Amino acid sequence: MGTDVATFARQLREDGIEAAKTEAAKILADARKEAEKIVNAARTEAAKVEKESQARIQQNRHRSEDELRLVARDLINTFRKKIEETGTRLLKGKIAEGLNDKEIIRTAITELLKNQQSGQKWEITLGAKIAKPLAEAVAAVFRENGAAVQLTGEMAKAGFEMRATGSNEVFEVTEESVTETFRKLLSPELKKLLEA
Repeated sequence: MGTDVATFARQLREDGIEAAKTEAAKILADARKEAEKIVNAARTEAAKVEKESQARIQQNRHRSEDELRLVARDLINTFRKKIEETGTRLLKGKIAEGLNDKEIIRTAITELLKNQQSGQKWEITLGAKIAKPLAEAVAAVFRENGAAVQLTGEMAKAGFEMRATGSNEVFEVTEESVTETFRKLLSPELKKLLEA
């Protein structure tokens, strides 16, 4: 059986077209697979970049919050110290006024001596404003409590200082010591109040 040239040519053309279609379909399928790989890789990379960006944003947010907390803490501490300083300054004047009052000093010395051994010897230094007018009354208080006293002079501050002779025991009731005691009592209360 013979095939004519036209039929042969048509057959060649159909086979060529079919082979080309098959090859084109294969190339297109490969291209789609490759494109899908590229798109998936891009999506994965974009997700990774997004995740890293969110982590950096979160880290920066935490750092900023921590810094703000430190600033707030420092401001509260500064404010508390200013209140303490102002309160201490106001108290110091009132305390100095009270410690220049003869009756207050006499009562304070009497109270201190109540808890001490009788027969003990003391040295006392009185504030300059009260030393002369109160010297004899203070000596009488010591005698009433069975103690001996030696007045060792005057000090520039308001109040008094008592020292047991031959001992390291000292009672300082001056404007500075009383003010400092009040400041120590005030400071924790202020801290609680400001941190609430």
